[in-house]
Amino acid sequence: MALAWLHKGNHTLRVFKLDFKFYQKTIMRKKLFSIVISGLMLAGSVSCNKILEVEPVTSLPPNVALGTKLGLQAQLNGVYAGLKNGNYYGRDFVAATELMADNMKRVDPATQSGRGSGYDVNSPNYHVNIWANGFKTINDANIVISYVDGVADATEAEKASMKAQALFLRAVVYFDLAKSYGYNPGHQVANFALGVPVLTTPVDDVTKITYPERNTVQECFEQVERDLLESITQFGITGVNASAGEPYRGTRGAAQALLSRLYLYWGSAKLPDAVTQATAAIASGIAVFQPTASYVSMWTLAAKPESFFEVRFATFAEAISTPDNNSIQAWYQQQRTATGGNLGWGDVVIADNFMTQLEAGDIRAGVIIPYTRANGQLVNQTNKFQGTNGSFGWSDVPVIRISEMYLNRAEAYAYQGAAFEAQAQADLNMIRNRAGLPSITPTGQALIDAILKERRIELAFEGQRFFDLTRLGKDIPKETVSPILFTDYRILPPLPVADLQVNKNLIPNPGY
Repeated sequence: MALAWLHKGNHTLRVFKLDFKFYQKTIMRKKLFSIVISGLMLAGSVSCNKILEVEPVTSLPPNVALGTKLGLQAQLNGVYAGLKNGNYYGRDFVAATELMADNMKRVDPATQSGRGSGYDVNSPNYHVNIWANGFKTINDANIVISYVDGVADATEAEKASMKAQALFLRAVVYFDLAKSYGYNPGHQVANFALGVPVLTTPVDDVTKITYPERNTVQECFEQVERDLLESITQFGITGVNASAGEPYRGTRGAAQALLSRLYLYWGSAKLPDAVTQATAAIASGIAVFQPTASYVSMWTLAAKPESFFEVRFATFAEAISTPDNNSIQAWYQQQRTATGGNLGWGDVVIADNFMTQLEAGDIRAGVIIPYTRANGQLVNQTNKFQGTNGSFGWSDVPVIRISEMYLNRAEAYAYQGAAFEAQAQADLNMIRNRAGLPSITPTGQALIDAILKERRIELAFEGQRFFDLTRLGKDIPKETVSPILFTDYRILPPLPVADLQVNKNLIPNPGY
């Protein structure tokens, strides 16, 4: 996807150009189809009438470009590509959010490059920034969902598979947007319940631009639920799933896994559903729970056998620009080369408090590397992102793993009371025993606390800790500054200023 600007007079409209590379016998040459994505993406103060005067740049009508299996598959590939953005799973949604929580800290200022600055102390405006890319990706998914039934040269199974994947991906993005820009249901501050606008109709022409209000987080979750349930149904129609070890496409198991996470966030009446979907995901066979002997070595593999879904960086060129400087690994690690130089910056290292959570004998310490920096400072770096595709900084990014399913199920059981504590303990001990730790049998609040501690350790550095704290209404402990209270406005990010200026129906987050 290439960002372009469309000009008319003094008015500027942002559009995204989608390249479809068709076989010569089909189209004869490369065509360019421009998609205008939303009134939210306008730059400048432009009236509605003026917007409608702007002519879209089109050389191929949507019904032609998207009316073939090849064209729609190219569009679907663009949806997957949206997850690779540097503000999203390309880096910040993982590394920056870990720094915003309590798992990570920044190194001595004298030896750092400035990467992660502001996130470590939760400065205003240093937060999740996935709004623009998120809605672009959602619109790309909406286009697939809207056009797929009209693709003449695809079988019904192929149509169902493309629709299922697009629904799954739309759910991924909407869930991430909702949990980032709004409070989790049941933990609103001052009754502020807004999430993000729910848009399910594609904007492929300027006449379709709207100025939507924000839906509530509850309504966003309901949309995510609908998408995932329909995705599961559509995957069922295809009769196939991606095989284990190939987690780069949406699958029925991945949709069930994400649905389990959604229901856990939702809480209350949805907790039995979190158990049901976690169980279904585990049984799907898409991801394989690794034994003790394979756990540490799993992180040296390009595709993690535990992953239901990963964001795939198929080529070095797809990785975030200059991966040795700006990738997740470059933030998390510094490595000395044979010539005495450095790869990466390693500005973001493991917090001391996290290290105290590890029990003696925990094999997960094997993904932690002690490292001495040039000034003699000894730090602990994570090795979960280690350039497994062949070069420093070039790694695929796990989005959801099977270990989380046991933790989701354990937590959901524990919240349902004493009648389910034995099941919760069994799932908790699946994770502990695999880590080389003995079984424990806490009850009540001690059981919940033990599950949350295990979740912190097991999913550390993967971009979940900040959201695990905020979904439960907890303060954010910090190592170098005072805790960030859950009532502090900095728990939520600001909405983009340009969107607020153009769309007067958007209500900003409190404090901004």
